Amino acid sequence: MARIALPLSRFAPTSKFPPVTKTLPNYLKVHRGPDQPNDRPSKAGLPPAASLDATEQFWNDFSCTTGWRLDRRAKRRGQPTQVLPSVSDVDMGSVLENRTHLEAIIDPAGHGVSAPHTPAAAHASAAQAHQDQDQSYGHGQANAPELLLGLGKIDATRLADSARRITDELEESREALRRQSMELAARASLIASDEETTRLADRIESLMSDAAMACGCDAAVLYLLDDDTEYLLPRAAFGMSPGTLSKPPRPLRGSRGDLEAMVRDVVTIDDFAAGSIDTWNAPEDFAAGICVVIKSAGVPIGTLWLFANEVIEFGKSEAAAARLVAAGIALELATASARRDHSSQKEENTVIREVAAWQHQSMPVGAMLAERWRVDGMIESPADWAAGWHTWDVLPDGTMMLAIAEAVDRSIAGAMHATVARAALASHTGYRHSPAQLLGRVGDTLWHTSTGEQLMSLLYAHVDPETGEGEVASAGNITAMIGSGYGYRPLVDGRGEPLNSHIDARPVTRTFRMLEGETFLAYTAGMFKDEAGQRALGEQLRRAMKSKDMNPLASIRRDMAGKSLDQERGAVSLLRW
Repeated sequence: MARIALPLSRFAPTSKFPPVTKTLPNYLKVHRGPDQPNDRPSKAGLPPAASLDATEQFWNDFSCTTGWRLDRRAKRRGQPTQVLPSVSDVDMGSVLENRTHLEAIIDPAGHGVSAPHTPAAAHASAAQAHQDQDQSYGHGQANAPELLLGLGKIDATRLADSARRITDELEESREALRRQSMELAARASLIASDEETTRLADRIESLMSDAAMACGCDAAVLYLLDDDTEYLLPRAAFGMSPGTLSKPPRPLRGSRGDLEAMVRDVVTIDDFAAGSIDTWNAPEDFAAGICVVIKSAGVPIGTLWLFANEVIEFGKSEAAAARLVAAGIALELATASARRDHSSQKEENTVIREVAAWQHQSMPVGAMLAERWRVDGMIESPADWAAGWHTWDVLPDGTMMLAIAEAVDRSIAGAMHATVARAALASHTGYRHSPAQLLGRVGDTLWHTSTGEQLMSLLYAHVDPETGEGEVASAGNITAMIGSGYGYRPLVDGRGEPLNSHIDARPVTRTFRMLEGETFLAYTAGMFKDEAGQRALGEQLRRAMKSKDMNPLASIRRDMAGKSLDQERGAVSLLRW
């Protein structure tokens, strides 16, 4: 049945549209109906046009049905959706744009289209045309032409605008699927950006195109194994339907072509249909093909299939070209993965530097804490970050306090644990407390905000600036002593249990009294390796005090400058002079 699509609408004749006095040229477009399919044979293996590009097929159907076609130039210029007449032999645009009414008379005898001279004649002619058409259908004349009234331009534009939005979303979804396939192919959760992923997909598809051309093939599909090496998933395609990448994964078991390629590197199949049974289990419906393995560090990670529409005899040159392209694809994937790892490492280093800078800026600077009392501290770490901290302050009641802490975990996670302990200490020093009570409250915070891994060494001391009397509580491996020009006396041995080892803190507490010319020194395990090192540290403190050094910790640090920094070192000192 022949269909004649004509975009028409009714109109009353005005002076703007003079009567038509001659027969219009034959501009109607004849389309094949469903009962008259196209008899041209298609190439073997190629999907039908509708599956090749459903979007283009839709716009073809839209033009055939409505008589209007999408103006693609408007989209490129960034203009709103516009439509144009699907035929250009006759300038009917001015008529259709006014959405007036026009009667079309289709001559069943095939004499073309004629226009009436008057409105009455128009209606009479249209009625006669419909009557003749109905009579012809009633007598079984299946070949009679069918009159299809099209849409006006405004309605067609509105419909095209909605359809364009849908097709744009479809194209965006296809591109997103294409990028995600490349990300998964490169074994990277995020390569760098959408642009980088798109460039990787373009490079791989270009290699696949070159491989198909070199081997005399028409299409190519890249399949990669999943993490369990049980299924092959499509990751890139050339010369195939856009829906190829959305197909379900293929089981590796039973895929003879893929399995043989993983063993022999490359398999050439001149005819999939050769023999009584097709045992190759080709993933697509083609006549011939080549399957070549994709390897990473010598381990198969997938296969590349090259398909041909015709039966072809592949030789050694085609097999070599396929192997060469497979190596290039493997190199592209490895490079993308390495680039991603390098980018992640750079981002990680940037974060670590920011953490280290924050730690450095948040450490207090040595100063006079009270009259004739001077405090100072130090931290040296072999890493970019520190797992410890120190602080001091004057409490609301006038008591001086100082603290030093170090996480048992020396990694960046330990630095975070130390930060939590520091925040807990700052929140509990605003009201009356004893050193043991404060360690208990910090321990409670660590216990309730972790699963037990936030082990922390912490020493906290109170000193009365008037009398020099003080109290200290320590948990973990923080050691303390009091030294003068005549020697030193141990105060805390640093053999306690770290905070968060138990639900209740078990600190070691001591009381002391500092005289003029004495220094309170607390330090971590990195300051010495054994008891001999501790005695050497006490001797350094004695010499500094005997020489009337107003900053004995700086003197100790200068003496240790030549020693290797294998472990984080931290110390805090309080001098009464």
